[in-house]
Amino acid sequence: PTRAVVAFDTAVITLNNGLQVNLGFLFALIAVVRRTKENGWLETTFINDDMRIGRGNKGTMFVLTRDANAVQP
Repeated sequence: PTRAVVAFDTAVITLNNGLQVNLGFLFALIAVVRRTKENGWLETTFINDDMRIGRGNKGTMFVLTRDANAVQP
């Protein structure tokens, strides 16, 4: 209940001169090789009304905060 499986399908790099490089096709190739679109997972280890702390399957730590003004009920 605290883990979310993630799958990426878009990757766009925008250079300083405005040129955009779309690398999303790489995710499709990786999915064919792995036979799944799943790329990893995020697990929530702490949550309250204003903050969420979690970690990813490769050891990355995340601290997410909520902008109360950006949330509409």
